Amino acid sequence: MIIDVKYYIITITAIFISLGIGIFIGFNMDGEDIYLKQQQQIVDSLEDRFSEFRIEKESLQKRIQDLIVQKEKRDNFMERIYYEVIGNKLTGLNIAIIQMTDHYYYNDVRTTLEEAGAFVPIKVIYNQQLIQLTDEALENINYSFGLSLNKEEILELINNNIIQLVTDNKMSNLLDFLITEGFLQINKYDEDISPIHQVIIAAGNQISNDRRKNIIDLNLIEDLKYNDIRVIGVERLDILNSSIPLYKKANISTIDNVDTLMGRISLVLVCSGKEGSFGEKDTSEALAPVGSF
Repeated sequence: MIIDVKYYIITITAIFISLGIGIFIGFNMDGEDIYLKQQQQIVDSLEDRFSEFRIEKESLQKRIQDLIVQKEKRDNFMERIYYEVIGNKLTGLNIAIIQMTDHYYYNDVRTTLEEAGAFVPIKVIYNQQLIQLTDEALENINYSFGLSLNKEEILELINNNIIQLVTDNKMSNLLDFLITEGFLQINKYDEDISPIHQVIIAAGNQISNDRRKNIIDLNLIEDLKYNDIRVIGVERLDILNSSIPLYKKANISTIDNVDTLMGRISLVLVCSGKEGSFGEKDTSEALAPVGSF
């Protein structure tokens, strides 16, 4: 019997190829199982994380709701005691308001002072047109009064005229001109405004130039103090470019949340003699004067 060597070679080759294919398929099946397990582990991990996020979200929502309820309770309490706390606290005081911006609402300041018994005979508003004085406007003012002053000198001159108005009830030609041209607003609620005991400086001008603020705000504060007039600085919570740090350097009391009920109470208490920096911003020393309630 003749043995066909080619037949054996082909047969052996076929066997090894079959084994190789089997091994390859086996490895692929094992690899697929490993891959599927890894994917399942990732899915399980994500599901666990999402569950944690959901729990954290629910916890935060509950915390927020609790804070809202607490705020509502606090506001309701403050509304109930508001008039009891401020009633007649400022009787006999004449208080002027000088507002360093026309971009923010500060009418509540006058209302609050009057509710506490104070008399507010005058309110001065520096319009942004004056705070950000242009070269053309400066030239117009200089030409109208035969002057040759720079911007800083003009602002100092205007401050001096405001001081004369507050201390001596003297309305200068310069102030009349500035009112007509839209640089200033002056609301006199009574012809006889003197003597002014205190001035509320309401901040909020939109300049970040500290040098300009020093000229406008700080010089005005120092001149008022020189004339024995107590100065208090206030601003709203929503003012981003805060002037409170500058006012604190001038050693005056401040309230940074005067647009809130708590801030209005703090304003009355400070006007009645309390000292310090009060409000809700980082620059405040306390929410309200200690021992006030």
